[in-house]
Amino acid sequence: MKQADFKTLEQTLTSLPVDRKKYIAERLLGQISSQANTLIDTLSHRFPCPHCGGEHAVKWGRSGGLQRYRCRNSECHKTFNALTGKPLAKLQHRDKWFDYLRCMQDSLTLRASAARVGIDLKTAFRWRHRFLKTSAQDNANPLSGIIEVDETFFLESCKGKRKIPHRQPRKRGGQGNIKKKEQKIQVIIARDRNGKVSDLVDPALQKSTVHEFLGPIIDRDSILCSDGHSWYKTFSAKHGIAHHRLITLDNQRVIGKEYHIQNVNSYMSRLKGWMTRFHGVGSAYLPNYLAWRRLFETAKPAEEAWLRAAMGADQQQMPT
Repeated sequence: MKQADFKTLEQTLTSLPVDRKKYIAERLLGQISSQANTLIDTLSHRFPCPHCGGEHAVKWGRSGGLQRYRCRNSECHKTFNALTGKPLAKLQHRDKWFDYLRCMQDSLTLRASAARVGIDLKTAFRWRHRFLKTSAQDNANPLSGIIEVDETFFLESCKGKRKIPHRQPRKRGGQGNIKKKEQKIQVIIARDRNGKVSDLVDPALQKSTVHEFLGPIIDRDSILCSDGHSWYKTFSAKHGIAHHRLITLDNQRVIGKEYHIQNVNSYMSRLKGWMTRFHGVGSAYLPNYLAWRRLFETAKPAEEAWLRAAMGADQQQMPT
């Protein structure tokens, strides 16, 4: 809606009698509370049977505010809804999901989100990682054109663990040493000029791991830009991909006018700056936070788009 039309609507609503205002407010609140259910039902036809994978199902009543279906496969005949088998299954208070997704779009902490939405702190934690699980699993997105790739590091964090078998726990207020190999988590990030991002968390990053990660996502007609690491040189030679190496020791930051890794480095800078507000992310949940940051870069800034991503309805959102 255009700003002028919205102003006109606002003036019209202001001039209405009180009883009309109450009626409209009640109708709007009812629609807002059911908008998650409405979107879920709209997307339900996109998903096959979660039990057998069959694509033929019939409507089978409603339960819990959602449409249920029955698989027509003669060997299955099981019932399901659009959330069955997904991370969002059995989560309660769907009328508050959009409010919580708005908190995630505002990058609020767990306590701030719980206070705004009116849920328990444990619920806020559970919802955060349930909403991000599908996006975290969809970390290898196809890239094309000029592709930039680089590595970054995060200090290992055992937040939430009761036992740390491989090292002594740090005392309260202590700091780790990211220079020590055993205390850093390596992340490889690839980004093309269209804004699509793929990333991989691997504490023991090796050449074979890098090749296995990059192989399925890089188009053979693409141009790869990287630092001077030999991983990318051997990968490009093996797959016949054009490759430009930016070697820091030679003070090479740009080759020609367009071959550089400044876009992916800028993305890493935004990622790390954004993550400082969480005061140390547990390494076990690092893939989820990388997925959260990818949503800012690639998903539309609307709660509907984020819920679609959480359900896996859009395996790769288009950049805005």
